[in-house]
Amino acid sequence: MIRFTQKSGAPLDLDASRVLRIRRSDPRLDDDLGNTLINADATLFAQEEAAGVAAAVKAELPSLYRFTHRLGAPVWVNLQAAKGPMPLAPNHHVPGLSSALDIGGKRQYVRESPEEVRSAIAAAGGDAQPIPEEGLWVQGRETLREILGSLEAWDEELSTLE
Repeated sequence: MIRFTQKSGAPLDLDASRVLRIRRSDPRLDDDLGNTLINADATLFAQEEAAGVAAAVKAELPSLYRFTHRLGAPVWVNLQAAKGPMPLAPNHHVPGLSSALDIGGKRQYVRESPEEVRSAIAAAGGDAQPIPEEGLWVQGRETLREILGSLEAWDEELSTLE
């Protein structure tokens, strides 16, 4: 169990094995509940800075890996719980995005290449997928998944053009 601090000053005890994702909180996306957002079996916020939270979690969860959001901020993901790389739908072919992975039932878009995403997931024992093909069929399928609502993204506002 790792102990962090909530904005109220109360302790936040975290089981690292339950962590899916960590990122710095963002005023465009989050209420002012702390400096770091932690997605685990619930959405949690810690006062400690994201890099420090990620380092403490990684000490107990070696499969935590640092990727980069489209806007350049780090996002740490538990690769043992990840599947990817996943194809980009046409509306996610934007500057700063190169690949995606699925974690916790949602899609995480990142700057890293599909090859880097696949290599990292494979090394951590996650669900490594073949490198996605670019083509009309793949893009159409991804667009249809978005329209039908079966594809939800983490931080959608950070993964499309503003």
